[in-house]
Formats: sequence, C-alpha cells, structure tokens
Amino acid sequence: MQNVSYYIILSFVLIVLVYSAIKRNNAYESFINGCKDSMKTGITILPYLLVMYVAVSVFKSSGILNDFFQFKSIPSELFIQGVFRPVSSHASLSMMVSIIQTYGVDSKIGLISSVLQGGSDTTVYVMGLYFGYIGIKKTRHSYIVGLFCDLICFLCCVALFFLIKDF
Repeated sequence: MQNVSYYIILSFVLIVLVYSAIKRNNAYESFINGCKDSMKTGITILPYLLVMYVAVSVFKSSGILNDFFQFKSIPSELFIQGVFRPVSSHASLSMMVSIIQTYGVDSKIGLISSVLQGGSDTTVYVMGLYFGYIGIKKTRHSYIVGLFCDLICFLCCVALFFLIKDF
C-alpha cells in the first residue's frame, strides 16, 4: 500500500464535505471566506516577517559572531546556533545543517546541535510576529521567560558537550 498519506488527505476532505452536508453549510463559500481571511492575515503579518528576515540575514552575513565566539574547547558553530535560535528558526537550522555536514550526524556536536534545535524555540520571532499582529504592547515578562528558557536549553547543551565522551 503506497502513499497512505494520499488516502488520509482524501479521507479528511471527504469527512469535511460530509460534515458540511449534514450541517447544511456551503463548504465552498466557507472555504472561500477562510481564504479571504487568511490573505488579510498574511498581508498584515508580512511586514513583521520581512523585518525579521532582513535583520537576521544582515546579522548572519556580517560574520560578527564568528569573530566573537572563538573558543578552543567548544566549536563556535554551537554558539552561533544558540544565538540565532531565539531569533530565526531558518538561520539556526542552517547552522545545524552546517554542523552536521562538517562533523557528521552521529558526532557529539551534531547530536548536541540537534538537541539545541529541538529543545529551544524562536522566542523573539514568535512573540514579535504574534504579539505585533494582535497588538499586544506589554510583552516584557513574556520575552524574559521565553529567552530564559532558551538560555537554559543552551546552557544544558553546553553542559552536555562537556559531559558526553567522544565516540
């Protein structure tokens, strides 16, 4: 049985259509209205996305983090990923891919980089986008707690780097 996902998607669409017929809703009109609302949301969110993308791209391409984080015991790529993770998922993911390509999937730094990628969140990005879209102005405590959690994850990854033996 190949491509089970096609059957799951088709089943989901049929369930929605049957449910809509039972409730006597116009599924097509509801779909069109949902698309219109999504387009409005997308246009509203676009400036926030654009600002974050440009800022991260400029910061990443400047190479300033490579100059700041040159340690002998810990690879600088791990620090760069830790700095980018709260801001941009794409930038930290590209750093993780670079680490895995350089050191290997089963290397110590490759595993720790994966833990860092999965254990932390894009706090600044998510809060800037969603709070900006909704219009929440008082976000101080949310940022502090979110960034503190990201810092704890990063420090745990650094501790793991020293605790795990090379293999």
